[in-house]
Amino acid sequence: MPQVDDRQKFSVGSFLLYMLGFFLFWEWLRPLSTFTDTNYLSIFVLFSAFLFTISYFELSFWVATPIKVLALAYALHTIYFPVSFFDVQWVTYLFNDLIEASKLVWMRDWNSMSNLSKTFLFLILLWLISYLMHYWLIQARRIFLFFIITVLYVTVVDTFTVYDATAAIVRTVMIGFVLLGILRFIRIIEQKGFRVYRNQFPLMWVIPLALLISFSSVLGYLAPKAAPQWPDPVPFITAVGSQAGEGEGAGRGGGIQKIGYGTNDARLGGPFVFDDTPVFSTEIKDVHYWRVESKEFYTGKGWETNPADPPSEQVNPENITVNSPHAITYGDDVRTEEMTAQVEVLKKGLYPFIIYPGQINSVGTEENRDYQMNTVTGKLMTFKQAGESGIPNYTVNYTYPEFSESMLRSASTDYPDYINERYLQLPENLPNRVKKLTEEITAGENDPYGKAKAIEKYFANNGYGYNTQDVAVPGKSDDYVDQFLFDTKIGYCDNFSTSMAVMLRSIDIPTRWVKGFTGGEYEKTLENGVREYVITNSNAHSWVEVYFEGVGWVPFEPTRGFRDLGNFVDDYQEDDTNLDVPVEQDDQNQQNKNLEDGSKSSGFNLPFDVEKVLTVLKWGALGLLGLAALGGTIAFVTRKKWLNKFFLWRFRKREDEKVFQDAYHRLLWLLEQYGVKKRPQQTLREYAIEVDRYLDTGDMKLLTKKYEKERYGLQSQHVDWNDTKELWENLIKRIRP
Repeated sequence: MPQVDDRQKFSVGSFLLYMLGFFLFWEWLRPLSTFTDTNYLSIFVLFSAFLFTISYFELSFWVATPIKVLALAYALHTIYFPVSFFDVQWVTYLFNDLIEASKLVWMRDWNSMSNLSKTFLFLILLWLISYLMHYWLIQARRIFLFFIITVLYVTVVDTFTVYDATAAIVRTVMIGFVLLGILRFIRIIEQKGFRVYRNQFPLMWVIPLALLISFSSVLGYLAPKAAPQWPDPVPFITAVGSQAGEGEGAGRGGGIQKIGYGTNDARLGGPFVFDDTPVFSTEIKDVHYWRVESKEFYTGKGWETNPADPPSEQVNPENITVNSPHAITYGDDVRTEEMTAQVEVLKKGLYPFIIYPGQINSVGTEENRDYQMNTVTGKLMTFKQAGESGIPNYTVNYTYPEFSESMLRSASTDYPDYINERYLQLPENLPNRVKKLTEEITAGENDPYGKAKAIEKYFANNGYGYNTQDVAVPGKSDDYVDQFLFDTKIGYCDNFSTSMAVMLRSIDIPTRWVKGFTGGEYEKTLENGVREYVITNSNAHSWVEVYFEGVGWVPFEPTRGFRDLGNFVDDYQEDDTNLDVPVEQDDQNQQNKNLEDGSKSSGFNLPFDVEKVLTVLKWGALGLLGLAALGGTIAFVTRKKWLNKFFLWRFRKREDEKVFQDAYHRLLWLLEQYGVKKRPQQTLREYAIEVDRYLDTGDMKLLTKKYEKERYGLQSQHVDWNDTKELWENLIKRIRP
């Protein structure tokens, strides 16, 4: 039977190591799509798997590096550049962006880096980790530290975020133990020089090991478990952290987020704090909500865009027309007014999209950009050299409607097929009580408009509270809407808008979920009568659009405390003013501030003043640190006065076999501390004679003979500590500063 040579000895074992190492590293990537805005997790996972594969084949540096660089470039192209991979234009843009990013890194201005540069750095990080895994697995043969850190990471993410790591913890433990077992086998084989044959390793050991770990894990999972003995401290820690940090950047930890526009809405829920960082400033005649995009696929936990949606279309900014039935258009009989607004982007790292009210007609700017509009969501993206690029200043021309309630009440319910297929979707496991409650609320209404208004008003009249702190996150078996409607009844715009959209769908009224910004904070009125508003992160908002045949998509505002979103009149025959908004101050601003104050006061209630307790704890901790530092300083300065007594006390009651050698070594150390240091060329006997002269005694010589006899004698003899304790204590007592 042929023996395996050193280079091929563990080829199968190495493959297992790489595969298990990749699975262990994969646990770091899984949670990213849950609590971040990462939408391309599959690309990161595939890129990491490719790196592990290249490392397994152990290609030379000059071959492996170009291949990995090409894979990195392909990953960036897939995420950011909707052009051919062989188009040189996107490569030029990538290099220019990286050069700009290097300048920002030098200035330590990380926030201003583009998403492209941040993704590039993240891919480089994945590359480095793949190299480290190669080193730990193949060269060092040690993975315990990385395994422990992975377990800690998964448990912390499970505790303080919405990520459910129940299965991840089991996977991590099983993979980690198998890895540790294989590495232990390999180290034993390498250290002891065992003969290993191709058909014996690693299956001969790995299969029993994997079966044992699997059996133990299943047994532990199925075994009865005692209930928690202590109350869960996480809600208390989260609440204290959020209250103690209000006004000073709260929400940076403890699972609390800052409010602002994000792209990932797959998992809604959880608390946030307000953030007044400016995003846009606008000059506009009338205050309106600012639209970014809509989403139509409700999962039970949040909103997604249907993956079957058609791609974005290139549009002409001077005449934005999209040939899509999903676009915002109004019926011929709907009264509209054409308006214009100036927009200045104030956010660092400009948003690569256009915000607009109503139906957008055109965009005017001096910047050279390409425009692509998603034909379903209505999101208008801006590109430069094939990469996403925001515009600092632009003008939007838009059409804003005035809706006739009479027309809405008489609208047909015979919806087109494309509306029924997309905007009546609901998850199969939506609890039946959601539909039942909706039918009870709308029982007195005969038309979709009346039913929509009844649900819009329901929340304000039935005890639902606006709160941004004490907001639940649905568990694995919970539905986001059902939890809000029947269990918590506390939330913010996402809770109210999602609930209204789902409730209307449950009674066959088409809806979609819209996100963007409210009107903003009033600043001043300009000479031409146009008002200036500043839109901050705190103005990020979501609402509902309901489809009416012959009218179009009509907005509704169910969130408690916010102003009516749509511009409604009883009928067009009435001589109503189009928009009735305040001249010097939008009442929405004051409402938002009241809501913010209310949310702060209605959070987690504690039976004591948190700020006072934290202050006492802070000063108490500082006092203890000061006392410890003072005590340590005094102990160090006076050490020669108390070290003798300390070691006499420490060795007085010891009776073990090593006590004599330990006591003798401690005596040597004490003599050195007091200035009687043994020189390198001295033997122990020579040094003992010098000590006896210094202390005016002969005990050190006797003690050293006993030590040499026990330590170096041909027939080592155990020295009775009780017989030598008196000699040792006499020497200790004679040592003086």
